[in-house]
Amino acid sequence: MRKSVLVLGAVLALVGIGAASVPFAEDFAASRLKSDLARNGVQVEAVKVGLWGRGVSLRNVVGGPNGELKIDEWEVSGVAWPLDELLKGRLPFRGLDWGDPLHVARLHMRNFRLAEPDASNSWAIGELTGTNIDLPRYDSTYEGPFRNQVMVARLLGALSVEHLEQRDFIYVSLEQMSQSVGRLSLAGYAHGLIDALEMKDFQVKPADARMAGLTVADTTARGIDLRRPIANASSIDWEPGMPIGRVPVAEGRMSGFGGDLMTRYGLSLGSVSVETVPEGEFSRSRARVEDFVLAPSLRSVEALGMLLALQSMNLKEVRLGFDCSTLEDRARHALKVEGCKLSGHDLAEISLTAQVIDTDDEFWRAIDEADLFGLLGTKAALSSARLVFADKSLLQRGLQAKARLSGQPAAAERAALAAEIRRFQPAGVLITQDMSKMFDAVARFVEQGGTLTLDALPQPALGLEKLDYLLKPGADLVNALGLTATVSR
Repeated sequence: MRKSVLVLGAVLALVGIGAASVPFAEDFAASRLKSDLARNGVQVEAVKVGLWGRGVSLRNVVGGPNGELKIDEWEVSGVAWPLDELLKGRLPFRGLDWGDPLHVARLHMRNFRLAEPDASNSWAIGELTGTNIDLPRYDSTYEGPFRNQVMVARLLGALSVEHLEQRDFIYVSLEQMSQSVGRLSLAGYAHGLIDALEMKDFQVKPADARMAGLTVADTTARGIDLRRPIANASSIDWEPGMPIGRVPVAEGRMSGFGGDLMTRYGLSLGSVSVETVPEGEFSRSRARVEDFVLAPSLRSVEALGMLLALQSMNLKEVRLGFDCSTLEDRARHALKVEGCKLSGHDLAEISLTAQVIDTDDEFWRAIDEADLFGLLGTKAALSSARLVFADKSLLQRGLQAKARLSGQPAAAERAALAAEIRRFQPAGVLITQDMSKMFDAVARFVEQGGTLTLDALPQPALGLEKLDYLLKPGADLVNALGLTATVSR
């Protein structure tokens, strides 16, 4: 019995000694961290290390020869990092070396400032909070002129974050143009995939401007895939200006457009939205622009020309909407423009449908990389296209405007335009009987209005690699594209 009591007492004594030594270990780790940061050119007013909570806090951080880095407050907790690494000064949260890992349950930062005097740009963040941040070690080997850009891309490719909240972000570029975001919320980021994103009060402000040139009040998106751009920008061969690839978005919407640029030209825009829905072996995408309005003011010098043009057409404003749906069927080697429609309220409606067949891997690679010139080296071919122009009042209004300038009656202007179309002979193009028939149909549309339909049905389908033929002198466009034109009331 006495032996058991002695053993228990010894254990309790060891625990007490260990607990009592924790503050000394914390002070030692904080001192080691502060001196380590100082050797790397970063001065910190106060450092605190909490071993029980596995956390570190820094106050009033200043780094660089000219104080380019400034942070009022920087805290991490739940650091998954061995104690011996902490004591040796190899810390995942120094934030100074590319390639370093970071594993924390929570990160909080307040009043972050970073400037690059040589590049004349800067970043600022009012407040940032992140939870469950996991950044494993990643490749930091790079010998080239764009190290920072490439390292950021590699970091984003390795990073995962459960939730990120950021406020008052400002970036100032070399040209002193600033871009700012009032609030950014991101949920479920993993190696370039984003579950959901919400952004408030995005602004772009030109240098020396008193007002923001463009503002977007609300941006929301889900199912964002940045993996391809990140992979491209992480390459040692990447340079600014190179295609980085498209960014698939399951659903995205921007609304609340404003700013000095839109005000000066009398522009307003309701929303821009995109969505992509996978359906088995193919995917359907849709893009919409809603409630676009052009209504220039007499007070705007920049928009005076547009105002006079609208007045000559007896218009106070122009309202437009755009809706476009495409279908990617990679299994059947086809891309379809199911319907792209531009609608002008009481003016006109223009719609386009088209189909590209025999799409190969090179074609889809060019689409994915957003490399339009790459399409010319594929085996894909245009099999059909249809352009429909349904006039509501635009033709008559345009002729009335022309008549006011010339002093001729609108009917005379209509007849003159129809005659000019029939006589039209574009340079470098083979003028055939079929082309003359097509121009005659367009002229009849001018004379009587209604709906003009242009069909392209090339036989055989026109390979995209043969598009340069259409630019050669003497090309038979009508035969190559299988063009026809019809007019209906």
